[in-house]
Amino acid sequence: MFATKVALTFKNTLHVDLTNKTFVSQTVNSTSSECSDTNTLVSLKYANPAEGINTLELRFLMTNKFYKGSARKWFTFDSLEIIQDHLHTARFNASISAPAEYSYHCQLVGTNMNYASRFIPANKEAQAWEIHISDFQIQGFNIKNNMFSYASDCASFFTPGIWMGLMSTFLMLSILYYGLLMIMQLTTNDRFDDPKGAAIFVPQTN
Repeated sequence: MFATKVALTFKNTLHVDLTNKTFVSQTVNSTSSECSDTNTLVSLKYANPAEGINTLELRFLMTNKFYKGSARKWFTFDSLEIIQDHLHTARFNASISAPAEYSYHCQLVGTNMNYASRFIPANKEAQAWEIHISDFQIQGFNIKNNMFSYASDCASFFTPGIWMGLMSTFLMLSILYYGLLMIMQLTTNDRFDDPKGAAIFVPQTN
C-alpha cells in the first residue's frame, strides 16, 4: 500500500494525520497483516496517533476470486475497519476492484461523496469518522519483487473534458458536412436570354 496522505477526522473535531507515521518515520506496526491466495489483510497499528486515542488500527480486507463472466481472477477491496483503543470498530464498505495481477490506484479515496472511490459507513461507529487518502495505491495479490504491478486506475478514460472535445468536434464536422452538401446542391440555369434573339417566353396558365 502507498499514499501521499492518510488523514482521518473523528467527530468533525479531532484530526489524525497518519502519513508521517506510515510512510516517513514508519513507526506503524504491520506485523498482524496476513496474505493468502484468496484473502489478504493489511493491518496498520498506531500507538498514540492523536490526543485522546491510545491505539488505532486500520484493517484493509481484500479477496481474490475467479469470475466466469470475464474468465479471469479479480481482487476486490471489500472493507476498511478502524479499531480505536481495541474497543470501538468502525466498518466501511468499499467497491474497489481490479484484475488480480494488477494493483489499484486512485487519486482520491475516502468518505467524501465527490471522491472517485468511496468508503461507505457500514455501522453506527463509522458515521463518526471521515477518511481522506490521496494518491492511493494498493495491491493484495501477485506481488513480485516488492513492487506494484501495472495499476488499474479508478479514473475513466473518457473524462468530461474529453467528452466536451469530442462533442464540439462532432458538431463542427456536422456543420461542415451540411455546408458542403448545400454547395453540392447548387445548380445553374441551363438556358439564358440571347440579347440578339427573341426573348424567352414562358407561357402562364390561370
